[in-house]
Amino acid sequence: MAGPNRTVVTDFLLVGFSSHRDLSLLLFSLALPVVLLGLAGNLGLAVLIRAERSLHTPMYHFLSHLALLDLCSCCAVGPVMLWGPLAGWAARPGPACALQMFLFATAGDAECCLLAAMAYDRYAAVCRPLHYQAAVPPRLCRGLVLGSYAAGAASAAVHSGLAFRLPFCRSRALDSFFCDIPPVLELACADTSLNQALLLAICGAIQSVTLLAILASYGLILGAVGRAGLRRAASTCGSHLAAVAVLYGTLIFMYLQPEGSYAAQADKMAAAFYTVVIPTLNPAIYSLRNDDVKGAPARRLLGGRRV
Repeated sequence: MAGPNRTVVTDFLLVGFSSHRDLSLLLFSLALPVVLLGLAGNLGLAVLIRAERSLHTPMYHFLSHLALLDLCSCCAVGPVMLWGPLAGWAARPGPACALQMFLFATAGDAECCLLAAMAYDRYAAVCRPLHYQAAVPPRLCRGLVLGSYAAGAASAAVHSGLAFRLPFCRSRALDSFFCDIPPVLELACADTSLNQALLLAICGAIQSVTLLAILASYGLILGAVGRAGLRRAASTCGSHLAAVAVLYGTLIFMYLQPEGSYAAQADKMAAAFYTVVIPTLNPAIYSLRNDDVKGAPARRLLGGRRV
């Protein structure tokens, strides 16, 4: 039973990066082009893949859904990240905070699963080129995409549902620029050991299993092509490897820090990189070295004529 001096928290005040007005405006000016590029790049990539028939292959099918997940991440975090420095970090109602947590967690976990599916697709393309259509049929593609979304949504539902069943009786100041799971749990005035255990078990399992699947796929690719075919395989898989390295490198930095080395500002910068910068980088990573994607807009503008 709650004590008489406890005040139940129904909304959360996002502290953000800085309370200094000048620094907040500088952060806004830096974040605005990144968020807009992320929104435009991912939306444009998803629309282009759906509209261009030459891109209707398993690889681009997965890539279009990766763009949609990155778009979801940008939409869930970007507007709040921009509004805070511009108008002052305002209170967010509990339901809005829970929805933001659910959307972001869904996109993050589903993206890990989708990257593992894309690694299998690259293995089939490099190691089984003559049987590629049989190895990656449309039904399997749809199943892997739906499974990625389902795994992300189930994980997010568990974490956000359990987090917002807790009583929040401490200060309502959330030391973050969006409603992430660890900062919200810090405000709870009840035992969060179950939440922490499930966070480690579920997210740890998703990230570990998908990373092992990616490493296994590329290990098989390396074993099949050898040194002679390494350059050709790198040109085929380089974009996916770059996206995997950026995402999992950030996750390892955020969640595998040595105990006692936590720094709030460094963690917020890593979170900003994970939530906004990576979704902005992914369209560029997959487009700059991809002749099919670079040539598709020109083909659309020229009415299908060869570029």
